[in-house]
Amino acid sequence: MTKSEKLKLDKLDKKFKTCLMVSLGLVLSLTVVKMVFSNRAATWGKGLEQIKKQTYALEKQNQHLRAKLAQQTGGLDQLADQAKQQGFSDKPNFKYFTPGSSVAHKLP
Repeated sequence: MTKSEKLKLDKLDKKFKTCLMVSLGLVLSLTVVKMVFSNRAATWGKGLEQIKKQTYALEKQNQHLRAKLAQQTGGLDQLADQAKQQGFSDKPNFKYFTPGSSVAHKLP
């Protein structure tokens, strides 16, 4: 083997080692990134599951309170009648005021 062939072989060997190290580094870094995102997704899923459980519990409690209210007062229709007797209205009457003429128009 000649000296020039040996130099070419050394250059190829260096390029090969460099490419190998870069490839391994890229694979390892992508593996770590995938693990981090998988962990976060699992954490978000657990949080979502807890929120769903809380929502279900609140809906159930709301349904229970509505049923209890209906039993105590005789129903929502009777409550609406009691509210009307006490002066409450289901259709409020809004009054709108039109803006008067501005001060600048009134000055001489």
